[in-house]
Amino acid sequence: MNTNRIESFFGNPYLPEAGGRARDGGEYDLSFAYRFRWDSPETQIREALKVLLCNEVEFQAARRPAEKDSKKSVEAEAARIRWLLAINPNTPPPVLEHLSNDGSTRLLERIAENPRTHTTTLAKLANHDESQVRAAVAENMNISIKTAWKLARDESPDVRVRLAESYHVPVAILRILATDENPYVQQRAYKTLYRMLEEVQALRSA
Repeated sequence: MNTNRIESFFGNPYLPEAGGRARDGGEYDLSFAYRFRWDSPETQIREALKVLLCNEVEFQAARRPAEKDSKKSVEAEAARIRWLLAINPNTPPPVLEHLSNDGSTRLLERIAENPRTHTTTLAKLANHDESQVRAAVAENMNISIKTAWKLARDESPDVRVRLAESYHVPVAILRILATDENPYVQQRAYKTLYRMLEEVQALRSA
């Protein structure tokens, strides 16, 4: 995997927020990506993530036993790597599925927003206790019809509003949301339906 391919998977290695390992001078080392065959996730991804997210934490901490906070710093580094993987639109679906076992609400939101997240992963996240995670699922174009119907009945109006904003759900669901008990959900659903209707009419008259 060359540098360009690493950047395509993980973003710019010189950006601190990308989550790579800092070298001297501010450069971020993403060389760990060379170890893994990202083109064959079915056979490689589980072991790759185990090394990356688990073993490397223990290994690096063992190398620096004199540093009091070494394990914490390495764990923070691993968390940044997980974040990097979660926000990148080229991260393979099996990686995102693995990361969805993380307990961080903010990380799960990013996974739910990722355009590569698989339908089954989104279905699992649609059952999450935190409404912000479910709301992020509602916006993802990969959600199944079953998941969309579930979210249309979600107890949180914020989730239903986010679903009503989506152009990727069936019209039947938008019509149901247009009769929602919450006026904000109703308004958003009507607005989405109206815009969809305008687009259809524009295509017909083109």
